[in-house]
Amino acid sequence: MSDTPNVEAAKGFFEAQRGDGLDAAINGYVHPDFRFVVSCVCNDELRALIPWAGYEHRGCEGYRRLITLLFSEYQSLACETTRFTDAGNQVFVEGHFRLRHRETAKIAESDFLVRLEMRNGRIVMGQMYENTAAIAEARRAD
Repeated sequence: MSDTPNVEAAKGFFEAQRGDGLDAAINGYVHPDFRFVVSCVCNDELRALIPWAGYEHRGCEGYRRLITLLFSEYQSLACETTRFTDAGNQVFVEGHFRLRHRETAKIAESDFLVRLEMRNGRIVMGQMYENTAAIAEARRAD
């Protein structure tokens, strides 16, 4: 069975970030009104622990800032997507990542789920669910 256009766009977005870079991912697959949230926008405690979580990152520049901030603190050791599920105007992406904090050298590892809202074959909104406790713990110096 072949992938739907929405799943193809979601796969392209993730593959481009790993291979061709962030600009290719944004230019190829993201709608101009793009927004992205890590966890939720309703948790002040989370915002205090992880500076990029708990906020709505608006537009392509907002997403670039999120990625820049994340990888200024963490080195990616592994990141894989394992399943893409089409749900009409949404695609759910399951995967796993392993990161090392650049200062503490602690490892943060988690399964993740990303919910992507689609419009006309482009990603309009993304929300990532992950083990934010593992991310916060890796940031903490002993």
